[in-house]
Amino acid sequence: MIHLVQGNPILGIDEPTLTAYFAALNAERYEEVAALFAETGILYPPFEEPVIGRAAIARYLHLEAVGLQAEPLKGELLAPPDGERRYRIVGKAKLPLFSVNVAWQFGLNPEDQITFVKVDLLATLEELLSYQPLRQQG
Repeated sequence: MIHLVQGNPILGIDEPTLTAYFAALNAERYEEVAALFAETGILYPPFEEPVIGRAAIARYLHLEAVGLQAEPLKGELLAPPDGERRYRIVGKAKLPLFSVNVAWQFGLNPEDQITFVKVDLLATLEELLSYQPLRQQG
């Protein structure tokens, strides 16, 4: 099944909560993103400590996600839907100065709330170390 997120298909995923997550994230509606989480939901950003709870997730996204455009491409259900469903989605995260391949892992409870999102950068250490921000010329 193909589902669209702002014009981009996510092959293999037909889950409204995940579609809403990416649509709200890309629109910088961080309170809406946080509201999709269970009350004690957890965001695991790359290279940082886990962010726990809706209010903390909204605050984190306001600080760290401005200008981010997530481009989920394909995904799969990893755990059967008899309890918490687990999904893995791969795609790109585009920021103003660079883009990187990303894998998102989601947990959804029976109430369709996000229990966790783990964001993994799919780049080699060499690729990450070679990134150098653009410098302003004075």
